[in-house]
Amino acid sequence: MVGVWVSFFGVRTGIAGRAAEGSSDSQLQLAVRLESRNPEYWYRLGHYQQFNLEQPDLIASVASLQKAVELNPGYTEAWLDLGTAYELNGDIAAARNAFEHAKKTYPASADVAWRYGNFLLRQGDLPASFTELKLTLQSDPRRAGAVFSRVYRADPDIEAIVNNLLPAVPEAYINAIAEAVDSQQLAVAETMWMRLLTLKPKLEISDFDKLVNALLANGDYGAARRVWDQGMATINLPPLIQPQGSVLWDPSFESGITNEPFSWNFKPLEEGVHTEYDTTEKLSGKQSLRLTFDGKHNPNAEVACALGVVTPGTKYLFSGWVKAREITGDEGVRFHIRAVGNVNIPLTSTKEIHGSTPWAFLDAQWVAAPGVHRIEVCVSREPSTNADIHISGDAWVDDVTLVPEAAEHRRP
Repeated sequence: MVGVWVSFFGVRTGIAGRAAEGSSDSQLQLAVRLESRNPEYWYRLGHYQQFNLEQPDLIASVASLQKAVELNPGYTEAWLDLGTAYELNGDIAAARNAFEHAKKTYPASADVAWRYGNFLLRQGDLPASFTELKLTLQSDPRRAGAVFSRVYRADPDIEAIVNNLLPAVPEAYINAIAEAVDSQQLAVAETMWMRLLTLKPKLEISDFDKLVNALLANGDYGAARRVWDQGMATINLPPLIQPQGSVLWDPSFESGITNEPFSWNFKPLEEGVHTEYDTTEKLSGKQSLRLTFDGKHNPNAEVACALGVVTPGTKYLFSGWVKAREITGDEGVRFHIRAVGNVNIPLTSTKEIHGSTPWAFLDAQWVAAPGVHRIEVCVSREPSTNADIHISGDAWVDDVTLVPEAAEHRRP
């Protein structure tokens, strides 16, 4: 008889367990009928009844979840779902009570603080909401973007957000700034950026390049360059050799950073030109930019380019250094200087260097026309007039600068 009794309850428990794993109302109802003292099964039933997209039943959900917390008063997830069900049913007082019970059962939970904080935000209780959401961010700063998005829509007071909500954790600010950029709230993003800098963070380019690119796209060129410089200052880079007022960032290629908003941009191999940094040959610093031509092409290529921000109406002095070794053909390496955003302004070119020469100084004067705020400087090779001529050899480039005419023009 004992064996039969144990076997009966074992089979019943097994059937209930399999039913509780189901995804239909009938299966979950069977589970609670067979194991009516199991709070987990009541929770699963209540959760299904609440979130069933085809036929939600909030009244039944409340009853099931009430049974779950009656059987287990410390059931945090059941209290949270119960609070949501009450809120959806319009019983705000009961909802608040359920969320407070969830808070008591697991006070350190980021998820509890997140859901309770969102509830308080929906009720317009901003101080209490900020308290809960800040706890969320202290535990999980990756949620800062979502927190910022919700709070800013409820109350666009950026000072309150940075003073009372965002914790002094760089990751929280980084995520909130990214969300503000995605929402085109660039002024807000800049405000949070300045607060982030007070935390003396150690950043990566990916932490601020989205803001830089958004500012460029919005025409805030000076702000974009300022954020770039401030962000790069937090990164452990070798000393950059650049004169006072330099328009070009990293004119001597010291950083080794490529293909970012204000860095030098180039492809390792294009039109038969292999481009790389070279520490064995340089005019200054630790390295230069090396161009190797494969002898199989007659490229018309702007091999490497850098973007700068200029002031309209200002006169600038450009200079750069090129060394050549056995560069064949009648066209070697030169620099192109162009205004960005105005195709009617002619391109400025320096003389070209070919053959074999020691470091040669190339310079030019350039004036930022009215309305011109950006400039692009490129290391270039124009095609030979004879299409059958293929260029081979090597060239090195270093110390490429653009400074206001009043600034000192550096020559070794």
